[in-house]
Amino acid sequence: MSVTIKDITATQTVLNADDYFELQENAGTSKKTMWSTIRDTLASFIGAGSTVYKQASYAILDGDGYGRIEVDTTAGAVAITLPLMANNIGREITIAFVKNDASADVVTISPHATDSNKLSNDGLASIILPKVGNYISFVQSSNSGFWEITAESITSQQRFRGYAGYGNASNNKIPYFTTVVENMGNMFALTSNDNVTGIVFTINRSGKYSGDTTWAVTANCDFGFSLNSANLTTNIDSLTEVICAGGCSTNSGHTGFSGIYFKKGDVIRLHTDGQAVIAARSFLNISYDGR
Repeated sequence: MSVTIKDITATQTVLNADDYFELQENAGTSKKTMWSTIRDTLASFIGAGSTVYKQASYAILDGDGYGRIEVDTTAGAVAITLPLMANNIGREITIAFVKNDASADVVTISPHATDSNKLSNDGLASIILPKVGNYISFVQSSNSGFWEITAESITSQQRFRGYAGYGNASNNKIPYFTTVVENMGNMFALTSNDNVTGIVFTINRSGKYSGDTTWAVTANCDFGFSLNSANLTTNIDSLTEVICAGGCSTNSGHTGFSGIYFKKGDVIRLHTDGQAVIAARSFLNISYDGR
């Protein structure tokens, strides 16, 4: 059965989901069909779109037909900008980091300027893919008003070494480190790492995270991670906001957590009982595990 559009006389330039067209079938029978139905049918015929290879920054166009964009950062960091959401209802786009020359150049994905902070329901301003093999798939949903993330592999991790001391009198159970060994991605942020507030992390994207720390001391020590704690002068063994805790006695100890879900805005701290630490044998690692 073939169907043709019989008549369009409307002058409006924007179609609403409940607007309708009068369609005529082969037998001459007419019926009214909502735009949302026509739109979704067309989308199924169009399919996932074509694949394109990009070695420089690119702003995705409404009509370019790309469903997958493969990115090469050999020539430098690449920024990919998504198209205007209002013109791409139901469109699916995958951005994959496929090639790099061993540099630290990354792929940064941002929404159209009109759609600022519209990457996932966490309202992200941008997403960084720092490693080859990372990818992210979006679909634009009129129901949520966001570029929804449907699939992802995103590296986001931070590593530290070398105990440097504690925060000030208001944060004297929160240590900090001398050396940032690695800081990749932006699923969570290093809020501070200094002698005022100690080391503090804030979650940017809701999801599962892991962390571990090695603590070396010359006396008994309790240490671990706290979540959204306001008791920053209280020993960790007296807290209720504890993610995990460990201890050591005149030697090294280790503790950590794995695959724990945190929501956007959660604050994670390395939290101890205030004991001094052997700098050369102290380490901290945190990573994003995905949704």
